Amino acid sequence: MSIFYFGYYTVNGNPNNFFEFPGCSNKMSYIVNSIKSSNISLTVICLGESRDGANHKSKDLKVDSLENNFFVGTMKYKIFSRLYLYFQIINILLFKVKKTDTIIFYHSYYLIFLFKFFKKIKKFNLIIEVEESYKAAWGKSDAEIYNEIKYLKGADAYIYVNDLLPNIIENTKPYVVCYGAYDIKDYQPLNKSHKQKRIVYAGLIAEKDDSDIYLAVNAMKYLDSSYSLSILGYGSNNAIKKIKQYIVENNLSTNIVYEGFLKGDDYINFLKKCDFAINPRVLSDRLSDYTFPSKVLAYLSVGLPVVSTPIRCIKESKVSGLVSFSESTDPSSFSNAIKKLNLNTNPISTIESLDKAFIVDLKRLLENVAS
Repeated sequence: MSIFYFGYYTVNGNPNNFFEFPGCSNKMSYIVNSIKSSNISLTVICLGESRDGANHKSKDLKVDSLENNFFVGTMKYKIFSRLYLYFQIINILLFKVKKTDTIIFYHSYYLIFLFKFFKKIKKFNLIIEVEESYKAAWGKSDAEIYNEIKYLKGADAYIYVNDLLPNIIENTKPYVVCYGAYDIKDYQPLNKSHKQKRIVYAGLIAEKDDSDIYLAVNAMKYLDSSYSLSILGYGSNNAIKKIKQYIVENNLSTNIVYEGFLKGDDYINFLKKCDFAINPRVLSDRLSDYTFPSKVLAYLSVGLPVVSTPIRCIKESKVSGLVSFSESTDPSSFSNAIKKLNLNTNPISTIESLDKAFIVDLKRLLENVAS
């Protein structure tokens, strides 16, 4: 049996200049390393479309004795590049994947039909990794969300991102739950000599006024000068320009700094310099039930206490005891939760336990599917 893991993965390089999805790559990297820690080999099929709109040949990369990466090729113009991506996936499913092989598919909304269709033909083992419902994340109607969920049914097993999804999608098939990367990032308590309590927000910078980043910034209006907020975010140029302007217009420049978009070691090292982190999620439970904010695990894995809005996917998880919750998504309520936060908590031992349990559970899942 061979394992093929399909997803938008650029942790070990990006030779074809793909558009990058850091959250996807980081989560896949953790799962890849969890599989390898059980001495199981796999091939990661690195999907993507080129940012430069150029033709790129497919490329192979042997990472180590257990991991190979295959980067799909790209073509000029988006429509041709997308069709070429479909063609390459079909070619792999038809001619490289055997009936006894296992595929792990990081759920992508516009690719799932290929894996469901060719599973019927080739009868390979299919594990779907569900990190979110895209229709829910995009705020679509219940009917559209239902149709996406219906497409996710019928796999042999699942890797779910929260404890709510099994009851929404499929709980009669084998599954494991993984909220994010549980690997501890060389944790060492730091002597943080800065005078202010340094808060960090990492994630999307949206243009909408009713979004996570604006809740974070507006909460700072209710905090005194002993608090500072560092924003590590990504978004469109317009969204970044707008939030910077908003900070200036509200006289918050001395307490809030946009630090840019960091990734890898730069991201982790920055988090380590902070006192605590925030997850100001404005998405309602009706929609948040289909996801889990990956930033929360990044925060916890470096030992940071976390303040979050009271979303059910976190409150009904194994890390709920490590997170302090506001009463609502109102900026004043969120700032009150920040003021009450106990900075002396240490989540490291819990994350280490989750890591050990996941490695065992994932190995068992792979063995069950292949048997």
